[in-house]
Amino acid sequence: MSGSIHEIKKLKKVARQMVMDSNSHDITPKVLPHYLKWSSEFGEIFLYWFGTEPRICIADPELAKHVLSNKFGFYTKPEPRPTIIAMIGKGLALITGLDWVKHRRVVNPAFNIEKLKVMTKRMAACTASMLDGWKHQVVQSQDQSKEIEMRREFQDLTADIIAHTAFGSSYVEGKEVFEAQRELQRYAVASSNDVFIPGSQYIPTRSNIQMWKLERRVRNTVMSIIESRIDKGSGYGDDLLGLMMGVSETARKQEGPKLNMDEIIDECKTFYFAGHETTSNLLTWTVFLLSLHQGWQEMLREEVLRECGNEIPDAEMLNKLKLASPCYFFFLWFPVLETER
Repeated sequence: MSGSIHEIKKLKKVARQMVMDSNSHDITPKVLPHYLKWSSEFGEIFLYWFGTEPRICIADPELAKHVLSNKFGFYTKPEPRPTIIAMIGKGLALITGLDWVKHRRVVNPAFNIEKLKVMTKRMAACTASMLDGWKHQVVQSQDQSKEIEMRREFQDLTADIIAHTAFGSSYVEGKEVFEAQRELQRYAVASSNDVFIPGSQYIPTRSNIQMWKLERRVRNTVMSIIESRIDKGSGYGDDLLGLMMGVSETARKQEGPKLNMDEIIDECKTFYFAGHETTSNLLTWTVFLLSLHQGWQEMLREEVLRECGNEIPDAEMLNKLKLASPCYFFFLWFPVLETER
């Protein structure tokens, strides 16, 4: 019933005790110790059992391309666990087929360039607020210096930005939604390496009861925001939630694809999950690597000052930055290269 789960747990327990060299980027032994062990024993293509579910690992780029580009439905998305559905909802990340097409048509207009330009101002305002907080902490300290834990700061920043861009004027309620989502994430991660028994999500265990409470809290809060905007009757807002509501209302009048209340809530969950941890980890990793390659710091600082001066960057200014965005991916994929000015 458990397949290889017990061995994976043992290998991960040992890996967690490993202390990495701060100059090393070889994270595979710590993050995926089972993959490293089995690929060395059985080759780059191997199969293992995650509980009762068979999984095959491939490392050939052509095979990966074949799987990702296949249009015939041969490679379906795995059925997600109830904890995952509770956390991110059945939005674009999990659905397939015609449901995916419908959701994509409704959500896609919210991410056109003009809409993103409006969101850029909110992102800049959130970032400026974080930087002001750092300055205040330094001023308040006795020796005019302060140690700041960047990962936590960037997690708060991305949550702040998502709350503003997803819920706009309903920002306070949006923060409540994402606090509940973060708690749901802890439960989902805790159960990810356990054998799933179908139907166990309905048993009133302590963890299940807490998850049910968090799910209701998310749903009730988002529904309250939606209902308050419907009652106002003068537009739904230019944030993600308002744009989805507006597109669905237009589609209803024109007999086009539309999202119901549950589907809109699920897309809000997906938007949070897709943008929170991923972006905060990227920012933390980027700052860490920039601290190792200070020549890049100088180049980026010069470019920002040249294009933006001392003003808060807007969408037009960001479009002129040639090094700032590509440098994230440069450092992610080529960290071992020595970078010279």
